[in-house]
Amino acid sequence: MKRLYQMLEASNKGFPNGVHPFQMGTRLLEECGEIASEINLWEDSGIKRQKHGDPKKENIANEIRQAMVELMKIACYYHVENELEQSIEKSITQSRMEGLID
Repeated sequence: MKRLYQMLEASNKGFPNGVHPFQMGTRLLEECGEIASEINLWEDSGIKRQKHGDPKKENIANEIRQAMVELMKIACYYHVENELEQSIEKSITQSRMEGLID
């Protein structure tokens, strides 16, 4: 989480006017669209490989990272960081109790 917060801080400093809810939501949707494009490339759907070449791990990882930063911006904007961390912990605890993870 600490590294996500660092990326969030850098993004906010780089784009100080882009921290309004609709801008964050729009950027999140844009990043999700770019992830979908990467999935199409990875799954060899349509003419993507002919047009863009073979998929690269760093490209899909970069798009996922960008979406995660936008999600963190939204969490911070609404001041739900603690609740987010609690929700993650609750999910992990529940998964352990169900024997899904160690």
